[in-house]
Amino acid sequence: MVRFVVRVAAIALSIAAPMMFGAEAFAAETAPQRSEGENLYRQGHYAEAMAWWTEHAAKGDIESARRLGVEYMDGKPWVVPQDYNKARAYHLQAAMGGEPRSMMDLGTIYESGLGVPANMSEAARWYLWGAKYGFSPAQNNVATLLESGEGIAKDEVEAYKYYILVALDQAKTLGGPKPDLNHPPQGSAMEVLARRLTPAQRAEGRARAEKFVALTGPLPPSENH
Repeated sequence: MVRFVVRVAAIALSIAAPMMFGAEAFAAETAPQRSEGENLYRQGHYAEAMAWWTEHAAKGDIESARRLGVEYMDGKPWVVPQDYNKARAYHLQAAMGGEPRSMMDLGTIYESGLGVPANMSEAARWYLWGAKYGFSPAQNNVATLLESGEGIAKDEVEAYKYYILVALDQAKTLGGPKPDLNHPPQGSAMEVLARRLTPAQRAEGRARAEKFVALTGPLPPSENH
């Protein structure tokens, strides 16, 4: 099964032919007006950008926390040394504020064991939150885990629901026609799963997808770990 790291170029997914995933489009649609920190970063003033984000993250700014999480996770030598503990702390701050890209990165941290012991249950928890907040890369990852039962209770109907949501998001992101959910491309993850499901199960998966409404706002305090 193919799972995604949020900043990696996309590959073929659940239903569509090879195409770019919706991570960049999501960022463009949801990002606030470019901050001073982002302006500094784009001008190559990396130390100043990190300082700006650090100051504003300390004041509770979610996007600043996410950007710090990204930079400490990437560890670009010309920006800041890699520090997975700081990356996890800042992504957790952003995720608790309702930022699904940071939820996705927390899933990657736990799946890959970046500064923490690898833990698929924790990875699945964060991918699932990202999926519930409507972030397609997280929905794809959750679908693969629900299909296999790795780190989460196996539920092929729920996996089928998320494959549908990913397919619909791909079409929306690229401005293409609505996908034919009854005839996904042969060999795609969605098509392979659909062949294992009964007609009633496929109908239930589609009904769940139609009822899906992405969550917004902060996470419950109980998730702060």
